[in-house]
Amino acid sequence: MLIAMGHTVYGERIRRDFPNILVYPEFFDSKRELIQGDFKNYVKKLWNLRTIIKIAIYPDYIYYTLTVPKNVEYIIPVHSLNEGVVRIYKQLSNFTKVWLGFASNEKYRDYEITDFIEFAKRLNAKRWYLGVSTKRELREAIRWNFDGLDITTMLLGKFEQIKNLDYVVRKLRELLNYTKSQGSQRQTTLYEFVNWGVY
Repeated sequence: MLIAMGHTVYGERIRRDFPNILVYPEFFDSKRELIQGDFKNYVKKLWNLRTIIKIAIYPDYIYYTLTVPKNVEYIIPVHSLNEGVVRIYKQLSNFTKVWLGFASNEKYRDYEITDFIEFAKRLNAKRWYLGVSTKRELREAIRWNFDGLDITTMLLGKFEQIKNLDYVVRKLRELLNYTKSQGSQRQTTLYEFVNWGVY
């Protein structure tokens, strides 16, 4: 399972100490532009950082191909299981790897996780769990064997705890130790991580 983090004040330290975690801008999710619908500036940033970015969020609700760098993998945020998603998935797949992104917050989707899993299987698509910030969301990502997820520092602890860099580093180390095991061991070790009071 690939783990990523958006913009964080600890980005440089995490990048240095945890090469297995993609950190902004390697994982690109410039939320300000995405939330404001400023796709022109978002795409401009993609091009400016194209040699650094590995995986980027594709702009929400855009079901046509933007002029984006072809060396970047894209996660399509799926709000509805519709033909627009199928169309943009196929178009982007012509030149790069594409993930389907499950919206962790129910208010941003009109489907259940079982429907999403079946939808992704029909397209033979890799699945990404967007914005894991709670134990419940992490458990769900584990239970449904997502291929990747992005976490927030809130997953690691309470606000006062995550202000301490040493605490964040320790919790990330614990997370990676538990996620190293793949295959049948993955669920067990991640389950232990969730239940060991990491938060």
